[in-house]
Amino acid sequence: MQGMAVDRNNNMIYAAKINTSNHLTQLYAIKMNGSSSNRTVKLLKNSDTNSTSNDLGHANDLAVKAQKGDDQVSLYVAPMSDGVKYVKKIVKLSVNTKKNTYKVAKSYVLPYQGANLSISGITYSVGADKFIVRSGNRFFIGNFNDQKGQFEYEATFTLNDSKAIVNQSVVDVSKYILQGISFYQGTLYVPLSKPDSNGGASNVSVILTYPLNINQMLKEQKETPAKDFSKELFTRKDLSFRITSSAFTLFEIEAVDFDDGTLYFNTNRGKNATQEDMIATFNDYNYYK
Repeated sequence: MQGMAVDRNNNMIYAAKINTSNHLTQLYAIKMNGSSSNRTVKLLKNSDTNSTSNDLGHANDLAVKAQKGDDQVSLYVAPMSDGVKYVKKIVKLSVNTKKNTYKVAKSYVLPYQGANLSISGITYSVGADKFIVRSGNRFFIGNFNDQKGQFEYEATFTLNDSKAIVNQSVVDVSKYILQGISFYQGTLYVPLSKPDSNGGASNVSVILTYPLNINQMLKEQKETPAKDFSKELFTRKDLSFRITSSAFTLFEIEAVDFDDGTLYFNTNRGKNATQEDMIATFNDYNYYK
């Protein structure tokens, strides 16, 4: 699996997965209707190409912007540098929730110091009405300019990854594999995968949490201009997640997101050359409890 995002207003999960036969992206919509027996999974079709597999790069992360009851939902995709058509762009899809189809509405670039950046993470804050996008360990807060086809940032920051707190212990995660990001209730959630001896993902994943006040950061950097990325965030000491799978040799959390306080994650799971990917929750954790 690749990116995942939760439409909190319409109880829908969107997830991306690369079709290994053609290396194109497939998008799934999972309706959350309480009990597992009532949940539905739909494979979305591109209404322009009439295909369920399309070039969206690596689709490393997704973000949703929607209102309750919307028939058309905006789904943003971070392709990274993969694929052909949307290399180093952010793709905005218009998803028809009634027909289970989508089409490309717009694509954007994030120009910085003369070059368009490869975007690997994206998340949307409903309260601030701002997006956070990531390129490597550089984070930008801002919004999209449809006329220019650009992401225009208003603030920047980095994350400290050499002194991360994981289960009350200091861990250097600077060599861990970057995944997606999610902002929820004043905290930025960042899943990472521990590399194996060959540099690939292993059966260990962590989720770090960083306190982030978006409006305060925007205000500070507007009133007191400083060099880009001079703001560094440090992990919370009281909240982190670590999973070591004894059942699977691969357990790679790709993305996390929330619905009503429940933390969802999607993961690549595998053993003995088989894949058993899944979307799951942390049963013992809820933001509001």
